[in-house]
Amino acid sequence: MPIVTRAALESIAERAGEIALGHFRRVAPERKGDRSLVTTADREVERFIASALASACPGVGIVGEEGTVLEGRGDGRFFVDPIDGTSGFVAGLPTWCVSIGLVQDGTARAGVVHFPCTGERYSAIGGEAWWNGARLSALDDVPPGGDPFVVAHSWAHRRHRLDGVGKLRSLGSAAYHTVLVARGAARAALLGRVRIWDLAGAGAVLSAVGGRLELLDGNPFTIADLLDGQRAGSDVVAGSPAALAELRAQLPG
Repeated sequence: MPIVTRAALESIAERAGEIALGHFRRVAPERKGDRSLVTTADREVERFIASALASACPGVGIVGEEGTVLEGRGDGRFFVDPIDGTSGFVAGLPTWCVSIGLVQDGTARAGVVHFPCTGERYSAIGGEAWWNGARLSALDDVPPGGDPFVVAHSWAHRRHRLDGVGKLRSLGSAAYHTVLVARGAARAALLGRVRIWDLAGAGAVLSAVGGRLELLDGNPFTIADLLDGQRAGSDVVAGSPAALAELRAQLPG
């Protein structure tokens, strides 16, 4: 049973978003050891989330992208990405988000993905998911009306032949790409070699609507494979079973 309520997760994420907005378009980036960007906003937001989660859920472990590690009792742990899409944040784009996910028994059990610039919010707990307070339906294997599109990480064009994919969008956030699939807006997502804080919150939303996370190469994958903080061994993809079969067929070799 989840050890946190949806209301508590959403409240923490919204307050964290307010802190991030206080820095938005007025912060200088730095480079981390892996050459990715980080800002004072990432660190401040993570400190707030870690403190708020520790108060709301005493004794639960917390791991953050920017270095937070709080040991807990039991195997449940929160994984925090204070600003998923830091490059977009630094560039002044509105597609970054706050992501918090609870992983228990190697499964994403609850999570929230909040977009402070737009007020958009996705959350999941107990096998149910919501978008801006409305229940999300199970993913349909029939493509939606209009022009279905696939979302992909920014380096996808360097690793894959994308000619057959059709409409392709890259919004700079693995969490955003994943919840767009969960909502049925995107047909599938090519997420790249993600880490657990990219997927813990959004993965709970995707799972609640019957979506799946798999490795593009067909090898087995679970979120538990990322518990050590390392990147996935190959590209992770998100979608319904039918959508993932389509994506693999569209990405030859």
